[in-house]
Amino acid sequence: MKTIPKMLLTAALALSASVVTPSTYAAELPPAAARSPIVVYPQLATRSAGANVSSALLERLRELRILRVLVGLDLKHTPSHRLSEVESIRQRADLMAMQDALIKRTFGARQDGVIARFEDIPYLTLEVSEHQLRRLLTDPNVHSVQEDGLAAPMLRESTKLIRAKRVWGPKFELRGKGQTIAILDTGSNHPKMLKKNRIVAGGCYSSNHPGYGSKSLCPGGVEVKNNAAAGKNCPESIAGCDHGTHVATIAAGNSGKLKGVAREANIIRMQVFSQFNSSVYCGRSVPCIMSFTSDQVKALERIYKLRKKHHIAAVNLSIGSGNYASYCDGNQPAMTEIIDRLTDAGVAVVVAGGNSNIPTYAFGYTSFPACIKNAIAVGNTTKTDGVSVFSSHSDLIDLLAPGENIYAGLPGRRYGTKSGTSMAAPHVAGAIALLKGYRPKATVTELVTALKCSGDLLSAAGIAKPRVDVRKAYRFLKKNRTSC
Repeated sequence: MKTIPKMLLTAALALSASVVTPSTYAAELPPAAARSPIVVYPQLATRSAGANVSSALLERLRELRILRVLVGLDLKHTPSHRLSEVESIRQRADLMAMQDALIKRTFGARQDGVIARFEDIPYLTLEVSEHQLRRLLTDPNVHSVQEDGLAAPMLRESTKLIRAKRVWGPKFELRGKGQTIAILDTGSNHPKMLKKNRIVAGGCYSSNHPGYGSKSLCPGGVEVKNNAAAGKNCPESIAGCDHGTHVATIAAGNSGKLKGVAREANIIRMQVFSQFNSSVYCGRSVPCIMSFTSDQVKALERIYKLRKKHHIAAVNLSIGSGNYASYCDGNQPAMTEIIDRLTDAGVAVVVAGGNSNIPTYAFGYTSFPACIKNAIAVGNTTKTDGVSVFSSHSDLIDLLAPGENIYAGLPGRRYGTKSGTSMAAPHVAGAIALLKGYRPKATVTELVTALKCSGDLLSAAGIAKPRVDVRKAYRFLKKNRTSC
């Protein structure tokens, strides 16, 4: 079998147990790929950042015998919301044709390895053998290949602290009505706090993959299901499946007595986790849940399609992995591209900034996907207005919000307390929905600027970031201010 020719390789090994930095290997590219060098981003590799990346990716494949990869195509692609309908249809046809050609070159007549074909970004998710991976790495129409990474839920009186209550009253009546928040998580279900008429859409994106030991948690074991019922929480018998309900009720719950930030906003619930039955991923807690990057991207692409129909103000992802000291856009091209699409279309993507079990360990670092530039990265604070010692806190964090001992809904009609940046992020998603209700045509930048410029600065490790204050942000917008 031929060996892979030397090429430009950039590693970003985002390991949940360690902090690593990118390492670059530059060499001569094969002539066919000279215009479009391959960039490989393996995830969950066990080698250090200094290891040969192609070898690490191939070794990963040999461990699993078959590998899931996100493949980026070398195709100029314009966000569909910036095209006419005719142009959008033509672009989608071009993308489909390029996908078809790549699939044929990689797999021949059979297409068993095609997991997902994206429509709004030029990517595919494929399941490949070693010789198929080698074909991809030398294909002139491929610009990036990365292992389909895994992420976990970001576990670890708050509405009063961020002064959401001050804009709920009769003077302002900003409660999120007419706006929608999409929650990408373990699904949600709380008949009292999240009434059925407020669940306007939903879906499930989950994966069956013997090599990884994963099992789909969608109804009937399918890998994709698009309806509101499919977005219910995964089975509570699996640890962590109550996470999404807690997050959703913080953002927009309303039981009459207990109220989330945007208590009248609608909810789109997306279940994006799979069950894993291997100690390699779960440690001693088998089974466990993890989320493939490609399942998150599929769900975000669905949100992009629904953005106008449901007036989506924000997406919340209380999900993460790894630690990054700088923006990771180049290391995570597929996720970056769909987040950029949503942001440009006016949908804020709010992401938990990351936690650490070791106090102050996470200072200076942010997890993926919060490390993407256009993601709104959120760190968490105590109820006494200090930065939590387990919260990621770096220059990449955009906003702070309460995230310790937050009392909110759990599946069914239960309630409970959780802590972490998972709990901080939905405070920000809810705040954006409230402000969007006041100024529906505001861009994501305008809303985030209002929150940043009006928030109370809290400092840790020499880094000061604003803690959200919805009342002050409202005043900032009312005065038509555009900068701090």
